[in-house]
Amino acid sequence: MTVRTAHYRILYRDIDSMGYLYYGRYMALFELGRVEWMRDEGWRYRDFEQQLGLMLPVTRTWCRHLAPLVYDDLARIQTWIDGWSTATVRFGHEVYSQESGQLCATGSVELGCVDRDRRRPARLPAAFQELLQRVAGDRGGRKRGV
Repeated sequence: MTVRTAHYRILYRDIDSMGYLYYGRYMALFELGRVEWMRDEGWRYRDFEQQLGLMLPVTRTWCRHLAPLVYDDLARIQTWIDGWSTATVRFGHEVYSQESGQLCATGSVELGCVDRDRRRPARLPAAFQELLQRVAGDRGGRKRGV
């Protein structure tokens, strides 16, 4: 299984009135993680749209909050492939405090493949499915519930 790491410094704009990272901002950290995961593997969202005519809208999210991040913390976002089908891909995420090493959140985001012009479900490109198969390791093949 290929796990990629991205980092994000928590800014003042990210915190709530209690001084913690606002819960909705974890989805932005997950997005950063998966965009960088794809980039590290040689795929960019921009290429899906501009070159392949495909979009990857979010179809499902899940997040469990375990410990807070606060202003100026450096978040470490770890991302991996958690499952896929011919038309969907699910990324798994863990967010840690870089300073303490504490796990702060865990979750997943599922994306569906859609034809940009017709706005209809489409298959993930064969080369992308081959990448998923190669990097999933012991998570192997297509996963149930995806």
